Amino acid sequence: MSARKRILAPGLVPVVGEWEEQPDAAVLGELQNELRLVADVDARRPAKPEEWREAVRSANIIAGPPRTDRAFLTAANELEMLQTFGIGYDQIDVEACTNGGIIVCNVGEVYSEPVAQHAWAMILALSKQVVRADRAMRSATWRKHDWRGMQLWGKTLGVLGLGGIGGRIALKGWMAFNMRVIACDPYVLPARAQLYGAELVNMDKLFSESDVLVVSLPLTKATRHLVAGSQLSLMKKTAVLVNVCRGPIVDQDSLVKCLRDGVISGAGLDVFEAEPLPEDSPLLKMENVVLTPHIASSTVEAVDETYRGAVNNIIDYLEGRRPSWIVNPEAYGKRVH
Repeated sequence: MSARKRILAPGLVPVVGEWEEQPDAAVLGELQNELRLVADVDARRPAKPEEWREAVRSANIIAGPPRTDRAFLTAANELEMLQTFGIGYDQIDVEACTNGGIIVCNVGEVYSEPVAQHAWAMILALSKQVVRADRAMRSATWRKHDWRGMQLWGKTLGVLGLGGIGGRIALKGWMAFNMRVIACDPYVLPARAQLYGAELVNMDKLFSESDVLVVSLPLTKATRHLVAGSQLSLMKKTAVLVNVCRGPIVDQDSLVKCLRDGVISGAGLDVFEAEPLPEDSPLLKMENVVLTPHIASSTVEAVDETYRGAVNNIIDYLEGRRPSWIVNPEAYGKRVH
């Protein structure tokens, strides 16, 4: 009989004293117990680098990995799999993992719907000046300023990245608001784009023709600061930009300048280059910006489903089945061959 695998599960440790996007403690305990049926589970959250080095030395799987770079991996001699509890995996050096035969898995689709809904909450708030009007009401004034909004019906929605999130954003614009939908994504075929009512275009056309432009890309070396001043300067003065994926995809300094100078009308941001957003950020004082603290994916249903999906993925791997949502299938190929 082969030795039981060892799982280091910091992502299943309840966080006390501060908010974190997790199921409640009872659900986390239940998921730990499910893993204990098939492996030895180390349910702790190391705090110091030396504690991490000791914890990962004999771990075969890490559930909820921290920032994982080459230096981290040098201590993880037995590591086979990293499983995140969400879509993003930009904290993981995937290339180094692949070279070492370490499988990286996320939970690819569960968060797509709540993030798409959040994007639309921001679009609607911006188009109808909801946040500014709410602030005025709360300051005990009944002022009807020139807060005329932008009617979305028939306008052009641009989607940068037509994956699970972007596709749902596009579909809602097409079906609910009769919008013309254009999208830029080199990995999507025209036939798939048509399922979302979208026409594939190049970057310049996307930025110059969109009335609403939503960024829904993963953060990679290629997408960091992909949206910068040169693209923003192509946009209509009446247009708005929404980013619900990763902050560094947008050059934040360029965006602030464009918002100040009236190059674009407004922005909705759930993600930022530095998180938490610094208290001296100029974005906090801008009336034409709607801000939320990286909560686009946060619904009770999605968080529970994501954690259950991640644990089931680990169990599949341990029981000899191909896990879902493999980011680097080359690494899995090395393990099964």
